[in-house]
Amino acid sequence: MSVFVDVTPDDAVAAAVADAVRPGDQLVLGASNPVRDIALVGFNTADVKVRSNRGVAGIDGTVSTAIGAALAHERGGGRTVALIGDLTFVHDSSGLLIGPTEPTPRNLTIVVSNDNGGGIFELLEQGDPRFSDVSSRIFGTPHDVDVGALCRAYHVESRQIETGQLADALDEDFDGMRVLEVKADRSSLRALHASIRAAL
Repeated sequence: MSVFVDVTPDDAVAAAVADAVRPGDQLVLGASNPVRDIALVGFNTADVKVRSNRGVAGIDGTVSTAIGAALAHERGGGRTVALIGDLTFVHDSSGLLIGPTEPTPRNLTIVVSNDNGGGIFELLEQGDPRFSDVSSRIFGTPHDVDVGALCRAYHVESRQIETGQLADALDEDFDGMRVLEVKADRSSLRALHASIRAAL
């Protein structure tokens, strides 16, 4: 993987995931910023299966898709890493509920890049600083959901880590399905994209 732009803390989550993914792995990308962030850091998809869900609202069923894709992919012995945003995770968190007689993934890590809302809207017209008094509430939709508590409710292993710890965490040996939550900051997204446009 080669990074061709300087990344912000939010994009650094995608960069860490891109660096940690190995040949033979499967990468499931959430809609909105995760799929854009992976493209932004210059991810080389050679020898990696990349999947992304596109529902009516973009984020529908992404957790369930990651679980199903992981079950299929691990038949060949591969692991699956999913990179999704917090709204995508919260929207489909019920996908974590797997019945006791159903198969569960043996090697799935769901990385939740949590910027407490819809960071993608920072990049659109309504994210302009002139509208900041209302845009965060209406479009950013901050939620303050405790991702760890949500995972515990479904008996899924989880932990909150810093971006700098993500590469090591993804390299750990483990068995099963887990969620790694990484706090991100969406406040610098607009400036980053403006600087990229200016450099082109």
